[in-house]
Amino acid sequence: MDVLADILAVTRLAGDVFWHTHAVPPWGLRFDPAPVVWFHIVAAGSCQLVPARGRALALGGNDLVLLPHGAGHVLCDDPASPVISLDEFRAFLATRRALSARKRPPAGDATELVCGNYSLASARTHPVLRLLPAIIRIPGREVVDRTALWWTLQLLLRELADRDVGSQTAVSRLLDVLFVQVLRHWLDTAEGKRTGWLGALRDEPIGRALVLLHGSPEVDWTVASLARAVGLSRPVFARRFAAKVGATPLGYLRDVRLDRAARLLAESDEPLAAVAAAVGYSSEFAFNRAFQRAHGVPPGRFRRTRRS
Repeated sequence: MDVLADILAVTRLAGDVFWHTHAVPPWGLRFDPAPVVWFHIVAAGSCQLVPARGRALALGGNDLVLLPHGAGHVLCDDPASPVISLDEFRAFLATRRALSARKRPPAGDATELVCGNYSLASARTHPVLRLLPAIIRIPGREVVDRTALWWTLQLLLRELADRDVGSQTAVSRLLDVLFVQVLRHWLDTAEGKRTGWLGALRDEPIGRALVLLHGSPEVDWTVASLARAVGLSRPVFARRFAAKVGATPLGYLRDVRLDRAARLLAESDEPLAAVAAAVGYSSEFAFNRAFQRAHGVPPGRFRRTRRS
Protein backbone atom coordinates (compact mmCIF):
# COMPACT_ATOMS: atom_id res chain seq x y z
CA MET A 1 0.00 0.00 0.00
CA ASP A 2 1.20 3.51 -0.84
CA VAL A 3 0.76 5.31 2.48
CA LEU A 4 1.45 8.73 0.96
CA ALA A 5 -1.29 8.12 -1.63
CA ASP A 6 -3.70 7.25 1.17
CA ILE A 7 -2.75 10.39 3.09
CA LEU A 8 -3.33 12.57 0.03
CA ALA A 9 -6.64 10.81 -0.65
CA VAL A 10 -7.82 11.49 2.91
CA THR A 11 -6.82 15.15 2.87
CA ARG A 12 -8.23 15.50 -0.67
CA LEU A 13 -5.66 18.08 -1.75
CA ALA A 14 -6.91 19.81 -4.88
CA GLY A 15 -4.44 22.06 -6.70
CA ASP A 16 -5.52 25.26 -8.39
CA VAL A 17 -3.57 27.99 -10.21
CA PHE A 18 -4.84 31.53 -9.58
CA TRP A 19 -2.78 33.06 -12.33
CA HIS A 20 0.27 32.84 -14.52
CA THR A 21 1.30 36.47 -14.73
CA HIS A 22 4.06 39.01 -15.36
CA ALA A 23 4.32 41.56 -12.54
CA VAL A 24 6.04 44.89 -13.21
CA PRO A 25 7.59 46.87 -10.31
CA PRO A 26 6.41 48.24 -8.01
CA TRP A 27 4.05 45.50 -6.92
CA GLY A 28 3.02 43.57 -3.81
CA LEU A 29 0.40 40.89 -3.14
CA ARG A 30 -0.90 40.01 0.33
CA PHE A 31 -2.02 36.44 1.03
CA ASP A 32 -4.03 36.24 4.25
CA PRO A 33 -3.90 33.12 6.45
CA ALA A 34 -6.20 30.39 5.12
CA PRO A 35 -6.77 26.61 5.49
CA VAL A 36 -4.89 25.89 2.26
CA VAL A 37 -1.38 25.06 1.05
CA TRP A 38 -0.05 28.11 -0.81
CA PHE A 39 2.51 27.67 -3.60
CA HIS A 40 4.50 30.09 -5.75
CA ILE A 41 6.74 29.44 -8.74
CA VAL A 42 9.10 32.16 -9.97
CA ALA A 43 9.37 31.19 -13.64
CA ALA A 44 11.61 34.17 -14.43
CA GLY A 45 12.93 37.28 -12.70
CA SER A 46 13.03 37.74 -8.94
CA CYS A 47 10.88 38.79 -5.99
CA GLN A 48 10.66 38.54 -2.22
CA LEU A 49 8.43 36.54 0.09
CA VAL A 50 7.79 38.34 3.37
CA PRO A 51 6.25 36.05 6.04
CA ALA A 52 4.10 37.39 8.87
CA ARG A 53 6.99 36.54 11.19
CA GLY A 54 10.63 36.20 10.34
CA ARG A 55 12.95 37.48 7.65
CA ALA A 56 12.08 38.03 4.00
CA LEU A 57 13.14 35.36 1.51
CA ALA A 58 14.76 36.47 -1.74
CA LEU A 59 13.42 34.35 -4.62
CA GLY A 60 15.01 33.95 -8.04
CA GLY A 61 14.36 32.23 -11.35
CA ASN A 62 12.90 28.70 -11.11
CA ASP A 63 12.52 28.95 -7.31
CA LEU A 64 9.55 27.04 -5.92
CA VAL A 65 7.93 27.80 -2.55
CA LEU A 66 5.30 25.84 -0.63
CA LEU A 67 3.56 27.12 2.55
CA PRO A 68 1.91 23.94 3.93
CA HIS A 69 -0.02 25.61 6.74
CA GLY A 70 -1.56 28.44 4.74
CA ALA A 71 0.42 31.08 6.65
CA GLY A 72 -0.17 34.73 5.75
CA HIS A 73 2.57 36.39 3.73
CA VAL A 74 3.35 39.04 1.13
CA LEU A 75 4.89 38.45 -2.29
CA CYS A 76 6.50 41.59 -3.73
CA ASP A 77 9.33 43.06 -5.75
CA ASP A 78 10.43 45.04 -2.68
CA PRO A 79 9.08 45.22 0.90
CA ALA A 80 8.67 48.99 0.45
CA SER A 81 6.32 48.58 -2.56
CA PRO A 82 2.56 49.17 -2.21
CA VAL A 83 0.61 46.01 -1.37
CA ILE A 84 -2.87 44.91 -2.44
CA SER A 85 -4.82 41.91 -1.18
CA LEU A 86 -5.39 38.68 -3.10
CA ASP A 87 -9.08 39.53 -3.56
CA GLU A 88 -8.24 42.99 -4.92
CA PHE A 89 -5.80 41.53 -7.42
CA ARG A 90 -8.31 38.89 -8.53
CA ALA A 91 -10.89 41.64 -9.13
CA PHE A 92 -8.31 43.53 -11.16
CA LEU A 93 -7.56 40.47 -13.31
CA ALA A 94 -11.28 39.89 -13.84
CA THR A 95 -11.66 43.29 -15.47
CA ARG A 96 -8.17 43.87 -16.87
CA ARG A 97 -6.38 41.00 -18.56
CA ALA A 98 -3.27 43.09 -19.16
CA LEU A 99 -1.21 40.93 -16.79
CA SER A 100 -2.26 37.63 -18.32
CA ALA A 101 0.59 35.41 -19.46
CA ARG A 102 -1.27 34.84 -22.72
CA LYS A 103 -0.51 38.44 -23.67
CA ARG A 104 2.90 39.53 -24.84
CA PRO A 105 5.18 39.62 -21.75
CA PRO A 106 6.17 43.17 -20.77
CA ALA A 107 9.75 44.21 -21.24
CA GLY A 108 12.06 45.27 -18.43
CA ASP A 109 12.15 43.92 -14.90
CA ALA A 110 8.89 41.94 -14.97
CA THR A 111 8.71 38.84 -12.78
CA GLU A 112 6.93 35.83 -14.25
CA LEU A 113 4.91 34.13 -11.52
CA VAL A 114 2.68 31.11 -11.14
CA CYS A 115 0.64 31.37 -7.93
CA GLY A 116 -2.00 29.06 -6.50
CA ASN A 117 -2.95 26.77 -3.68
CA TYR A 118 -3.94 23.28 -2.72
CA SER A 119 -7.31 23.33 -0.99
CA LEU A 120 -8.16 20.79 1.70
CA ALA A 121 -11.38 18.78 1.87
CA SER A 122 -11.48 19.41 5.61
CA ALA A 123 -10.21 22.16 7.86
CA ARG A 124 -8.76 19.31 9.93
CA THR A 125 -5.37 18.71 8.33
CA HIS A 126 -3.96 15.19 8.39
CA PRO A 127 -1.60 14.77 11.38
CA VAL A 128 1.28 13.86 9.09
CA LEU A 129 0.95 17.01 6.98
CA ARG A 130 0.93 19.11 10.14
CA LEU A 131 4.55 18.10 10.75
CA LEU A 132 5.78 19.93 7.66
CA PRO A 133 7.62 23.23 8.22
CA ALA A 134 5.92 26.60 7.70
CA ILE A 135 7.81 27.21 4.44
CA ILE A 136 9.43 24.79 2.01
CA ARG A 137 11.64 26.53 -0.53
CA ILE A 138 13.44 24.76 -3.38
CA PRO A 139 16.06 27.02 -5.01
CA GLY A 140 16.04 27.20 -8.80
CA ARG A 141 19.39 25.44 -9.17
CA GLU A 142 18.05 22.44 -7.24
CA VAL A 143 14.85 22.42 -9.32
CA VAL A 144 16.96 22.24 -12.49
CA ASP A 145 19.15 19.49 -11.02
CA ARG A 146 16.13 17.29 -10.29
CA THR A 147 15.12 16.34 -13.82
CA ALA A 148 11.62 15.11 -12.99
CA LEU A 149 10.77 18.24 -11.01
CA TRP A 150 12.20 20.51 -13.71
CA TRP A 151 10.20 18.90 -16.51
CA THR A 152 7.03 18.88 -14.43
CA LEU A 153 7.39 22.65 -14.05
CA GLN A 154 8.07 23.07 -17.76
CA LEU A 155 4.99 21.04 -18.68
CA LEU A 156 2.91 23.07 -16.21
CA LEU A 157 4.10 26.36 -17.72
CA ARG A 158 3.38 25.09 -21.23
CA GLU A 159 -0.16 24.04 -20.33
CA LEU A 160 -0.84 27.37 -18.63
CA ALA A 161 0.47 29.31 -21.63
CA ASP A 162 -1.18 27.25 -24.39
CA ARG A 163 -4.61 26.63 -22.79
CA ASP A 164 -5.21 23.81 -25.27
CA VAL A 165 -7.98 21.20 -25.15
CA GLY A 166 -7.91 19.41 -21.78
CA SER A 167 -5.55 21.94 -20.18
CA GLN A 168 -7.59 22.18 -16.99
CA THR A 169 -7.29 18.43 -16.39
CA ALA A 170 -3.61 18.41 -17.36
CA VAL A 171 -2.83 21.28 -14.96
CA SER A 172 -4.67 19.52 -12.12
CA ARG A 173 -2.70 16.28 -12.65
CA LEU A 174 0.60 18.11 -12.95
CA LEU A 175 -0.07 19.91 -9.66
CA ASP A 176 -0.64 16.52 -7.99
CA VAL A 177 2.70 15.30 -9.33
CA LEU A 178 4.39 18.55 -8.32
CA PHE A 179 3.21 18.22 -4.71
CA VAL A 180 4.61 14.69 -4.38
CA GLN A 181 7.93 15.76 -5.92
CA VAL A 182 8.25 18.69 -3.51
CA LEU A 183 7.68 16.32 -0.58
CA ARG A 184 10.31 13.91 -1.93
CA HIS A 185 12.80 16.74 -2.31
CA TRP A 186 12.15 17.96 1.22
CA LEU A 187 12.68 14.45 2.54
CA ASP A 188 16.11 14.36 0.89
CA THR A 189 17.23 17.64 2.49
CA ALA A 190 18.99 17.92 5.82
CA GLU A 191 15.85 19.31 7.46
CA GLY A 192 13.67 16.56 6.05
CA LYS A 193 16.03 13.86 7.24
CA ARG A 194 16.14 15.40 10.69
CA THR A 195 12.42 15.87 11.29
CA GLY A 196 11.19 13.93 8.31
CA TRP A 197 7.73 12.47 8.67
CA LEU A 198 8.19 11.01 5.21
CA GLY A 199 11.36 9.46 6.57
CA ALA A 200 9.05 7.22 8.59
CA LEU A 201 7.86 5.68 5.33
CA ARG A 202 11.45 4.83 4.42
CA ASP A 203 12.23 3.45 7.86
CA GLU A 204 11.44 -0.24 7.27
CA PRO A 205 9.67 -1.24 10.53
CA ILE A 206 7.91 2.12 11.04
CA GLY A 207 6.95 2.23 7.36
CA ARG A 208 5.41 -1.25 7.70
CA ALA A 209 3.52 -0.09 10.79
CA LEU A 210 2.10 2.87 8.88
CA VAL A 211 1.01 0.53 6.07
CA LEU A 212 -0.79 -1.63 8.63
CA LEU A 213 -2.53 1.34 10.26
CA HIS A 214 -3.63 2.87 6.96
CA GLY A 215 -4.50 -0.45 5.34
CA SER A 216 -6.49 -1.89 8.27
CA PRO A 217 -7.62 0.89 10.63
CA GLU A 218 -10.58 -1.24 11.72
CA VAL A 219 -8.28 -3.77 13.43
CA ASP A 220 -8.06 -3.51 17.21
CA TRP A 221 -4.36 -2.62 17.15
CA THR A 222 -2.32 -2.24 20.33
CA VAL A 223 1.23 -0.96 20.65
CA ALA A 224 2.30 -4.51 21.50
CA SER A 225 0.59 -6.09 18.48
CA LEU A 226 2.04 -3.49 16.13
CA ALA A 227 5.51 -4.02 17.62
CA ARG A 228 5.22 -7.79 17.09
CA ALA A 229 4.03 -7.29 13.51
CA VAL A 230 7.12 -5.26 12.60
CA GLY A 231 9.64 -7.26 14.61
CA LEU A 232 10.49 -4.80 17.39
CA SER A 233 10.08 -4.85 21.14
CA ARG A 234 7.20 -2.78 22.49
CA PRO A 235 9.29 0.00 24.13
CA VAL A 236 11.69 0.28 21.17
CA PHE A 237 8.79 0.46 18.70
CA ALA A 238 6.90 3.06 20.75
CA ARG A 239 9.94 5.35 21.04
CA ARG A 240 10.95 4.93 17.40
CA PHE A 241 7.42 5.52 16.10
CA ALA A 242 6.99 8.71 18.15
CA ALA A 243 10.41 10.01 17.10
CA LYS A 244 9.79 9.38 13.40
CA VAL A 245 6.10 10.23 13.07
CA GLY A 246 5.64 12.83 15.80
CA ALA A 247 2.71 11.03 17.44
CA THR A 248 2.11 7.90 19.50
CA PRO A 249 1.01 4.79 17.56
CA LEU A 250 -2.49 4.78 19.05
CA GLY A 251 -2.84 8.56 18.72
CA TYR A 252 -1.92 8.27 15.06
CA LEU A 253 -4.36 5.35 14.62
CA ARG A 254 -7.17 7.45 16.14
CA ASP A 255 -6.51 10.24 13.65
CA VAL A 256 -6.36 7.82 10.71
CA ARG A 257 -9.70 6.32 11.76
CA LEU A 258 -11.45 9.66 12.14
CA ASP A 259 -10.06 11.06 8.89
CA ARG A 260 -11.18 7.89 7.09
CA ALA A 261 -14.60 8.22 8.72
CA ALA A 262 -14.93 11.81 7.48
CA ARG A 263 -14.18 10.63 3.97
CA LEU A 264 -16.77 7.82 4.19
CA LEU A 265 -19.41 10.20 5.56
CA ALA A 266 -18.82 12.64 2.72
CA GLU A 267 -18.70 10.07 -0.08
CA SER A 268 -21.11 7.28 0.91
CA ASP A 269 -24.63 6.69 2.21
CA GLU A 270 -23.56 4.02 4.71
CA PRO A 271 -25.38 4.21 8.08
CA LEU A 272 -23.41 5.74 10.93
CA ALA A 273 -23.09 2.37 12.63
CA ALA A 274 -21.53 0.88 9.47
CA VAL A 275 -19.09 3.81 9.17
CA ALA A 276 -18.14 3.40 12.83
CA ALA A 277 -17.48 -0.33 12.36
CA ALA A 278 -15.52 0.25 9.14
CA VAL A 279 -13.00 2.42 10.99
CA GLY A 280 -12.67 0.28 14.10
CA TYR A 281 -15.35 1.50 16.54
CA SER A 282 -17.57 -1.24 18.00
CA SER A 283 -19.80 1.36 19.69
CA GLU A 284 -21.64 4.02 17.69
CA PHE A 285 -21.77 6.15 20.84
CA ALA A 286 -17.96 6.03 21.23
CA PHE A 287 -17.57 6.86 17.55
CA ASN A 288 -19.92 9.85 17.78
CA ARG A 289 -18.07 11.21 20.80
CA ALA A 290 -14.61 10.77 19.26
CA PHE A 291 -15.71 12.25 15.92
CA GLN A 292 -17.27 15.32 17.51
CA ARG A 293 -14.16 15.89 19.62
CA ALA A 294 -11.98 15.80 16.49
CA HIS A 295 -14.19 17.62 13.98
CA GLY A 296 -16.28 19.86 16.21
CA VAL A 297 -19.64 18.47 15.01
CA PRO A 298 -21.42 15.09 15.30
CA PRO A 299 -20.96 12.76 12.29
CA GLY A 300 -24.59 13.13 11.17
CA ARG A 301 -24.36 16.91 11.01
CA PHE A 302 -20.94 16.65 9.33
CA ARG A 303 -22.49 14.52 6.58
CA ARG A 304 -25.47 16.87 6.07
CA THR A 305 -23.18 19.90 5.88
CA ARG A 306 -20.97 18.22 3.30
CA ARG A 307 -23.94 17.17 1.19
CA SER A 308 -25.45 20.67 1.27
